[in-house]
Amino acid sequence: MSRRRPIRLTMRASARPPVRTPMPHRVRPHGTPRRGVALVLVLWLVVILGGIGATVVSSTRDASRLAGNARARVVARYAAESGIEATLAAIDDSLALLTDSTARRAFLNSLEPDSRGDSVALGDARFAVAIVDASARLDVNAAPAENLARLFERFADPGRARALARAIRGRIEAGDGRTITPLRSLEELRSIAGADERLLQLSAPYLTVDGDGTINRAAASDTVMAAAFGELRDAPARLVVISRGWMRGHPLTHEIQGVYAVASDRLVLVHWRERTL
Repeated sequence: MSRRRPIRLTMRASARPPVRTPMPHRVRPHGTPRRGVALVLVLWLVVILGGIGATVVSSTRDASRLAGNARARVVARYAAESGIEATLAAIDDSLALLTDSTARRAFLNSLEPDSRGDSVALGDARFAVAIVDASARLDVNAAPAENLARLFERFADPGRARALARAIRGRIEAGDGRTITPLRSLEELRSIAGADERLLQLSAPYLTVDGDGTINRAAASDTVMAAAFGELRDAPARLVVISRGWMRGHPLTHEIQGVYAVASDRLVLVHWRERTL
């Protein structure tokens, strides 16, 4: 008998199951969303700070402009008042020295034509002074209606002249002829009902609200003399000293009008008006 070979059972190695390599997780860069938010916040902060900066700059400019205007206003008023004081001192000194009545009258009558309004330096400020002889004009507050109409007839027909004269007297006398409410400036004539604007403009150089009812015939024009009433004098009884002051390089101007009665050796204050131009 043939010898049988022993059968070797060979175990086949079973195939290893495929090893799954774990897929690497997608790593998100930590902090990216936060950095984006931070960038937006920074941009908004820049915008806000820029707005605040612009506001601060604008406010600073406004404050600087207001401060500059306030300083200019103070300087202008100081200059205008200095002009008044300097003029009064010069006139009072001259009146004290002029004992001769003829020389005194000549001096007083020369004040208006000689005051050319030349400006005078005063540090950073300047002032200019003009003098007006109120007695050389027709006093609107004191003149009767017929005298006012006579002056207005130089520039308009008699009907218009009388109508304006009656309207003015009605405004001053408050309609009852007893209560007197004097005008404080010629500008108030424009507010009178029925006032003729063109007629007022033509008549204004010959009118005043600062007189005392007398007329200086040595200086009054023919137009004023034709409508004159009351006492006639040979020298002014009232003078208006007009001073304008300003700070050099600034447009703001301050005006002071001082109305003075002429006494024997000095000027006496009657009215005082101020305005900013």
